[in-house]
Amino acid sequence: MLEKNSAILGFGEIMLRLIPPNNQKIIQSNSFDAIYGGGEANVIASLSNFGHKTKYITKVPNNSLGDKVIRDLKSYDIDTSDIVQGEGRLGIYFSEIGHGFRSTEVIYDRKYSSISMANKNEFNIEKMLKGVKMIHLSGITPALSKELYELTIDIAKQCKNRGILVSFDSNYRSKLWTVEEAKGFLEEILPFVDIAFLGHLDMTKILKYEDKKLDFEDYLTDLYKKLLEKYPNIKYATCTKRNVHSINNNSLRGYLFDKETLHISNEYNFDILDRVGGGDAYTAGILHGILEDMNTKDIVEFGVCSSVLKHSIRGDINLVDKESVTSLIKQGLQNIKR
Repeated sequence: MLEKNSAILGFGEIMLRLIPPNNQKIIQSNSFDAIYGGGEANVIASLSNFGHKTKYITKVPNNSLGDKVIRDLKSYDIDTSDIVQGEGRLGIYFSEIGHGFRSTEVIYDRKYSSISMANKNEFNIEKMLKGVKMIHLSGITPALSKELYELTIDIAKQCKNRGILVSFDSNYRSKLWTVEEAKGFLEEILPFVDIAFLGHLDMTKILKYEDKKLDFEDYLTDLYKKLLEKYPNIKYATCTKRNVHSINNNSLRGYLFDKETLHISNEYNFDILDRVGGGDAYTAGILHGILEDMNTKDIVEFGVCSSVLKHSIRGDINLVDKESVTSLIKQGLQNIKR
């Protein structure tokens, strides 16, 4: 089991999310609700809520918006001491929440963000990794610039040299880079990854693994076996499968491969208050289970229940604690807790 007093580090971008109230379309709205978050930060905040020592590093503007990001992260008891502030702006995205059969739509406004303009020399990797037992990275950050691409690879390599676990979520964004660019990055970072959050589309559409047209579970097992044959350093590979009944009602199941067996969670059907951050909540739940040395079936169950509960919370970050997740696993839905 890893040292309890060591931290879990996240590295990536923080953005301002602007949401028209009451499921309005942007064209209708003259006001927006403001939320701060980002894929890696959402994971770290959730792990902090689960009781882990955490740290986050990014670059934000040297103004009140950057100060607000740091204050919000501190409110989750996250160590922000190595966050860089400097030139540039805070990236923004507008999230138009759908309803029924109207899809949610996202508009990005992130050009010239502080982190996308950052030089990799602004980050001291040795200092960054001091007292760290695990780092969480994603494919979003390296897609922002050549500097961040190289920095992310350098961080992963240094972690491997120091025995620090590397968690990596593909998080492919077609608006940030091409499939070919994402493929090149995946092939470069995967030799240094311990826990890979990759779904079937990552492996067939990006890594170009063959789709043998099998039933989903056999198909996923075949893909993960190929992945781990090529990258035997990967200890776990995991993903979810979501069935969208409407924008407001989905079902979710988790899958975790441990080199030999594909472990499958129960399927949960749920109504949705806010879907953003659901995948990050799953990631945090899986990492929590691994860090707590749970058995593999319990790890994937904890991960998917973490995600299910996140869908009931407005904002990017999963605000539930580990007791709430455990309660859902063991007791199911309870009308009122007294």
